[in-house]
Amino acid sequence: MTGRPIGDEVLVRRAARGVAVQVAALVAVAMLVLIALVTIVVVRGQTGAADDLLRTAIATADDVGDPPAGTWLVMNGSVTPGLPNDLLPELAAMRNSATEQVRLTTIENDEGEYRIATGMPKGKLVQAVLNLATAHRERARLFQAMGFAAALGLLFAALLGILIGRRAVRPLAQALTLQRAFVADAGHELRTPLTLLSTRAQVLGRALRRSGSTDEILRDSDGVVQDTKRLGEVVDDLLAAAADPRGVEGHEPVDLARIAEAVAESAGAHAEQADVRLRWHADGDSLLVLGSASAIRRATIALVDNAIDHTPADGEVRIAVRRHRRDVILAVSDTGPGIAPEAAQRILRRFDSAGHRAGRAHYGLGLALTHDVANRHGGQLRLVPGDVGATFELVLPGIEDPGQRNN
Repeated sequence: MTGRPIGDEVLVRRAARGVAVQVAALVAVAMLVLIALVTIVVVRGQTGAADDLLRTAIATADDVGDPPAGTWLVMNGSVTPGLPNDLLPELAAMRNSATEQVRLTTIENDEGEYRIATGMPKGKLVQAVLNLATAHRERARLFQAMGFAAALGLLFAALLGILIGRRAVRPLAQALTLQRAFVADAGHELRTPLTLLSTRAQVLGRALRRSGSTDEILRDSDGVVQDTKRLGEVVDDLLAAAADPRGVEGHEPVDLARIAEAVAESAGAHAEQADVRLRWHADGDSLLVLGSASAIRRATIALVDNAIDHTPADGEVRIAVRRHRRDVILAVSDTGPGIAPEAAQRILRRFDSAGHRAGRAHYGLGLALTHDVANRHGGQLRLVPGDVGATFELVLPGIEDPGQRNN
């Protein structure tokens, strides 16, 4: 599992493959076009050379005993020795329509392909026959050479595409590394003062309650505590977004049914405040995956939190866990307005957010972090189309229950 591409590496490798494929395709197309042009030129050149040879043979023919190399002559009832007998009927038929202008015809039979010229220079009927076997052999050798060159060219195109692809995405990989380092540094710098701020706000709140402050002041004090808590959650999201995907998180058997139950319990207050019903269900046994329980729990919380925020009052959010073949799927569905098709392609990007939802500020990290967790565990996060609301499925490779396996 650790050898699989994860997180931003998926983006970088996908971009590199895209560039490599495009470069290789362009080089391959250019090479195929060049081969096609060479083929056309060679075929036309051979045809033109054969026709010129036949016209010259007819114009200079004195007798059938001295034809040009590779040709036979027919004139005055005489035939050059070696002319295939099965051509004689065809030649006789052509003599009946002979004119002073040389006429060229191609005949193909079981013996091969022949080019025939018929004319009456100076009033005498002459026919010249050229066996095209030699031209075909030369063409075949040329095609073999071009095929070998094309194979080498395609290999070169693939290697060139890979080289250019890697060089092209190198700035992207460096930019992602710098972004990750910046976010990590900023998160670490913010965590300590936010922790101190949250502690002081809680101490201040307790002091105000002991002093008998008004309800309005106490509400403001509680609001400060909640705001610092949310800021702390944002910082935790930033640190998770910047974490090295090959981090030191230990992998162990994780029961997704227990994760769903725990998340449903912890998110109950949020759902009740939003007037949304929150339900969970596990279908079957052996719903185990190998991974980090804290990471999977955080990803599930992000999905449920996102679903509650997008569900109107008196709506419902459902958490369902099931096994499908070798995978275990944790699905979170809501009865909200759903996701527009144009938004489905960008919702997993970091810092892509619809802004404020349900009165709370969001920063576009939850789904992106869930996507990273899925990739980190060798799975995927996918949006399932539906008629009502939206359904996100966290798909992870399942494992056998160690207890059942030992039995």
